[in-house]
Amino acid sequence: MRDEDDKLTFFYSGDTDAKVFQLVETMLNQEDQYLVDFYNEFLIDIYMLLDKKKSNYVAIDWDNTISADQEFFIELIKRLKAEGYIPFVCTLRAPDSENIKEIRSVLEETNIAIYLTNGRPKRKYMKSLGVKVLLWIDDFYPGICGDSCKILARNNIE
Repeated sequence: MRDEDDKLTFFYSGDTDAKVFQLVETMLNQEDQYLVDFYNEFLIDIYMLLDKKKSNYVAIDWDNTISADQEFFIELIKRLKAEGYIPFVCTLRAPDSENIKEIRSVLEETNIAIYLTNGRPKRKYMKSLGVKVLLWIDDFYPGICGDSCKILARNNIE
């Protein structure tokens, strides 16, 4: 069981029948993490935003997301891959070799792709590469699509 200070609060307010959500929810419960379905920016550490339901891609942020609990996210990545999902890192960081080395050193055993958007909105960047994302897992939702877009409204963030 985790110490209270080590727990992260995850937000999800999408389709609870979504298989990907059920997988993540099961793991959150097993790892004794918090899960809330109400928007409170002062309480939430990590947002899970459902986007394109017909996709298998799961975008996971690096800073203050994977880096906040590396063991949890490495295990989540392994489980997602085992269930046929395609998890990858998508971060606002600049695309330089030091950033890639840092991320790869932690996630080496997962062998997942790393996308560095150089500060550009993640959703638009991934769309330009032809990648439609099923689920975004991120501590900073404006980094996904700015302060207002349909994905936020669909996930009950005003």
